[in-house]
Amino acid sequence: MRLFLPIFCLSLLFTACEDDASTSFKNTSIEGRWELVEARKNNTKTGVVDGLHLEFWPNDSLETNLMRNEDPGTYLKTGDEIITEGIKLPMTFNVQEMTDSTLHLRSKFRGFQFDFLMERAEIEDVKIDS
Repeated sequence: MRLFLPIFCLSLLFTACEDDASTSFKNTSIEGRWELVEARKNNTKTGVVDGLHLEFWPNDSLETNLMRNEDPGTYLKTGDEIITEGIKLPMTFNVQEMTDSTLHLRSKFRGFQFDFLMERAEIEDVKIDS
């Protein structure tokens, strides 16, 4: 009986915990323009994709410069994955973490693990002169 209460409390603690990354991805819109802050290849900083951006649109269309030229395509969100199609280099990205302003994507390409730390681009206010 002495062990019952501590074990019961621990079991409540474990069942109450959720994975924050997947929860935030489900509750945050991916739509908009995301720009690269830092890229890592096998956990080492790399500049091979400097200037990368991804633009996700409401109709599941996508625009990216992943292969150094603007490529329109489409994307599919399934769970914590984003699968791109119709671009020169179709990729599957695993969402590691997402907030309203930051996005951490992970993908594998030719045996290498790539991590993309992205930041949501702010839309500039447009002023109309009268």
